[in-house]
Amino acid sequence: MERRIRLRHTNDVRRVYEEGQSWPHPLLVLVARPNGLDFTRVGVTASRSVGKAVARNRAKRLLREAARRLYPQFGAGWDVMLIARPRILEVKEPQVEKALAALLKRAGLSM
Repeated sequence: MERRIRLRHTNDVRRVYEEGQSWPHPLLVLVARPNGLDFTRVGVTASRSVGKAVARNRAKRLLREAARRLYPQFGAGWDVMLIARPRILEVKEPQVEKALAALLKRAGLSM
């Protein structure tokens, strides 16, 4: 994903967690809040509960790729955090993309 659409600053990420609304799925959790910009920014994270470093990096790669492919469907003006869950390591990329698309629809963020 290009640099301007990534959530990179700690304060922005913290604001999403504190003020955002969340939607769970067995593979991931989506947390979103309006950002007042004309584009959506996306952040990805995986905690230690997902596994060791290699597993967490794979989980984040899966989420980033799904977000990259679905980004044109994201509505404008949101800060979105994608949080990996341990079960994400049991599936392939198409299932992650499908799960993210379902969450976007459920959250009302897809166009």
